[in-house]
Amino acid sequence: MKDAEQIYALYVQANPVPDTDLLPITRDEAVLLSIGGSQAMQTQEPTKEQPAARNTSRNILVAVGAFAVVIVVGLIAALLINNSDSGPVAAADAAPVVVFDGSTCTYDGPTQIEEGTVEFSTSNSADVPFQLIGWFMSGDALSEELQRTPVGTDMEMSLTDPGPMPAGELNLGWTTPPGDTQTQAWPFATGTYLIDCVTEDHVWRPAQVEVVSP
Repeated sequence: MKDAEQIYALYVQANPVPDTDLLPITRDEAVLLSIGGSQAMQTQEPTKEQPAARNTSRNILVAVGAFAVVIVVGLIAALLINNSDSGPVAAADAAPVVVFDGSTCTYDGPTQIEEGTVEFSTSNSADVPFQLIGWFMSGDALSEELQRTPVGTDMEMSLTDPGPMPAGELNLGWTTPPGDTQTQAWPFATGTYLIDCVTEDHVWRPAQVEVVSP
């Protein structure tokens, strides 16, 4: 009852009224206030501070962005590696392939080859034969020939008027029949070579090959 007595004494000191009947609070009411206050203090649970929510969305976006950067950098590096000139290929490893389909002629192989014997392969899916020719050329003759028929182009010709022959040295040449595939080895010295696919009325120039010293 000590709390009740203290509440009552404080109340009386704050309200010094001679007539106790006029007091708006009695000792019993002070006891009730003390009991009620004690119960309220006992039943009230302390408020726990909630931890600050982490910004998980921002962390996810940062991680995704970093991963995307890694992918882009890897793709750029792969493209640079694939498109870079790795230098001359050894003659034994060059193995170029020339494919003719009747309307186009393509060269699949290195454009820089070390001096030596090169094994060429030809494939003909057309219904007419074609001849693979390699011209050894240099200087003004090479420049004039490339102006007439640049690499990657073709031109028509006829048996009666085949046009001017390239002013170079014939280094390789053989005929591949329709539907056939052939492989032949030819020696190449250092210099520049123009690769042609020739039929009776057309010539294609798919490649220019530089042969260098090992």
